[in-house]
Amino acid sequence: MSLLGAWLIDDTDKVALARLGDVLLEFDENGGLRYTIREQGKRQIINLRYRVEGSTIVTDQPSAPQVERTEFSFPEDGVLTLAFGGVPYRFVRASGP
Repeated sequence: MSLLGAWLIDDTDKVALARLGDVLLEFDENGGLRYTIREQGKRQIINLRYRVEGSTIVTDQPSAPQVERTEFSFPEDGVLTLAFGGVPYRFVRASGP
């Protein structure tokens, strides 16, 4: 399984929805990560750089440099689990454009 592509918060993960909101993650093959928070007809976009070290995603925001490390796994087909601060959140592949 690959991180590449678009991932949405799993709408069955109520904790993730409550804490993170309606989030879309888009990983590209050049190390770019677009983190989009979608709320009430608005979108807040955070552009990040990322790399993978084992089972950890290492991100940095060029406009406000600070390295963050997030553990990830694929516990089942089509599901990405990210552990922010040790709390697991589920994402599913976005379908279509």
